[in-house]
Amino acid sequence: MFKSSCILILLILFSVSASAHVDTLKKKVDIARVRYHENIEKEQQLALHFNNGNGIQINASGNAAINEGITSALIKDASLLKDSIEQDSRLDHRLKVKYLSGLENLLRGFNSGWRNHTFQPALARELLMNYKALMAADIKNQDIRPIVQNASYEVGNININGSGSAMYENKEFEASRIILFRKFCRKFPDKTLAMLEQYYNVPFADSLVKVAAYRNPNQLYDYAAATRTQAGRLIRRNSDSLVKAIVAIASSKSGQQYYPFLDEIVHGRLTMPDIFQAMNDHLLYYRLLVKTQIGYAERLVKKDTPMAYDKLLFKLQDRAKNIFIEQVNALHDSPDPVRFKITDPLTPQELYYLIVLGEDVMYTSSYKGIFNRMMQRMPVPSGDSLLMSVKFDRFKKFIRLAAGYNKLDEFLQTMPDSNSQRLMMAFVRGLEKSGTLEDAVDVADSYGSIKNPLVKKLIDLEIEKNLMQAKEHNEKRGTAIYNILQTIFLSSQDSTIDVSAKLNIPPIYRVNYKDLLDDSGRIVQQVFFYGDQDGKESYANFMTMFTGPEWKVKRNSEWVEIKSTRGKPVLIYANLPLDYEKGLDSVAQSHLHQYLEKNNLKPGITIHRGHSYWVGSTIRNLPPSSRIVILGSCGGFHNLDDVLKTCPDAHIISSKEVGTRIINEPILKAINDHLKEGADVEWLPIWKDLAAQFPSGDAKERFDNYIPPYKNLGALFIKAYTRQMGSIE
Repeated sequence: MFKSSCILILLILFSVSASAHVDTLKKKVDIARVRYHENIEKEQQLALHFNNGNGIQINASGNAAINEGITSALIKDASLLKDSIEQDSRLDHRLKVKYLSGLENLLRGFNSGWRNHTFQPALARELLMNYKALMAADIKNQDIRPIVQNASYEVGNININGSGSAMYENKEFEASRIILFRKFCRKFPDKTLAMLEQYYNVPFADSLVKVAAYRNPNQLYDYAAATRTQAGRLIRRNSDSLVKAIVAIASSKSGQQYYPFLDEIVHGRLTMPDIFQAMNDHLLYYRLLVKTQIGYAERLVKKDTPMAYDKLLFKLQDRAKNIFIEQVNALHDSPDPVRFKITDPLTPQELYYLIVLGEDVMYTSSYKGIFNRMMQRMPVPSGDSLLMSVKFDRFKKFIRLAAGYNKLDEFLQTMPDSNSQRLMMAFVRGLEKSGTLEDAVDVADSYGSIKNPLVKKLIDLEIEKNLMQAKEHNEKRGTAIYNILQTIFLSSQDSTIDVSAKLNIPPIYRVNYKDLLDDSGRIVQQVFFYGDQDGKESYANFMTMFTGPEWKVKRNSEWVEIKSTRGKPVLIYANLPLDYEKGLDSVAQSHLHQYLEKNNLKPGITIHRGHSYWVGSTIRNLPPSSRIVILGSCGGFHNLDDVLKTCPDAHIISSKEVGTRIINEPILKAINDHLKEGADVEWLPIWKDLAAQFPSGDAKERFDNYIPPYKNLGALFIKAYTRQMGSIE
């Protein structure tokens, strides 16, 4: 018993002694600096708990070793540094506050950079070591520039440029910031001009302006126009010939008219007075744009990209659409001599650019009239000569449009067979080298419109050849493109091919009834109308489909609600075609969207009724729940891509030409008849029944221009490519 009591007393005495030893080791903090220590510890705790951290180890990556290293640097070593600053007898109160604040700035910069993805957490050790080196040099009043020079920009940006940098008193602090600015310019060249607002006095500012001019003249033009900024002043004093040309253009009231010709001006092929003489004449200015574009197209083939090339193309497209095509479209009810009078002075090449740059606004009749005039004005009708004269600029777009408007055979017949064959081979070749998928989608869209079996066979062989080459070179993108094209082309001719299984895309011949239902078991449809004359007529014709006892119609001031009274519930909502000039049709669509959302009505079917130039508005407001999208004259890579970005599995019905009610309404009736019966939408039997309704004549020709979802090869291509490669370019 005595022995046990002695042991207990000894343990108690040892415990008290140990506790007293710990107290003597505990670091004492001057009360005047307690809050600086607390601020550091607060930032450490933020790091430990950010990104679902457990408060013990910083959770910056999936690699435990990396997390351990980061934690060691920012928690253990940073705490040791904090305590060493506090105890350093060389430092007075002011200096201790300065370096403690600098450590807080380091941790705050780490947390902010990690949160905003501007700083890699794995650089934590480098960040702390850099600060210790800077602090050691600063205490000794030494030059910190070599330390800044050897560090990464991200580290220096926190320790030097941070709002709480401890180095602000160092004699080389400003020089160090200039070193970091150089690093910034190398790392973020497109942001250099913006940073010149702060660093306009650096000795190399003029060189930065010159580099920026050649790297991104468009950006320099924007800054040159801002005359009261520091960057604008730097640009205007620069002596480089390119910079001076940009300044002269930006200083002009008509700078946007001159700027597309920047490369021509810099190289002395055009002067501003030359352009001025053409500027106020629509024909002369368009003619100058076309001539310059053809020259640029030739240079691009040689990998020589002209400055401001994109601006010239934009201006050319703007003039093609808003001067020439707009007038031709507006006079669609006038006799051809009146309607196409504005195109009378245009050469075949100038008409060619109206076609390839105006597809998204051009009426079918406008296209055909312009195409016919282009062919008639060639001294000797020769398609290959025409393409050579425009340096084959956008020829794949031209081929796709000619196929879509049933003009390809006519065009190919104007050249020798050997040349037409080479042209179609070039049409298919090199699709993987393009920066986007637009050329590949053009090829896909064209295939279904080509009637000549020999041309189709030629395309099939070229697809096979390019697929084999892509596989031999282990070229992933090319293999995907040509494999998808080959599969969908074969399936377009043989419906027994299970293209869905081969390409890992949803079924293309059927939309399941259950997939169209909303949460309440209803089929909801939304129809977009527009308030021009065509839209009003289209709406009136549309409503004649719902006059019988099978439908109940309810109207308000902005939209109409149509409900089925027999069979399965089908609800159709259509905005009224109100005055488009006042924007009332758009307002009605917006209010209808709010109503549908508020009442949890999710359209499974979306229908566009109106001219092709309204299609973009419909697509922008497309309900993501849509599984069937009927767009009329949709066509084109950008429209298809935009639809599928919103509705990845949508079945798209489009027309190669302007939609017409004599076809639209039977299609809608056939779909609704299936839905009221609760049946799946089976495209093959539906299209077969529809074809029987239009056996001959003009009606058959118009029906043949409608493309069912299983033959919408451009859409199928985009779906398949997205699934195989993970995303669209």
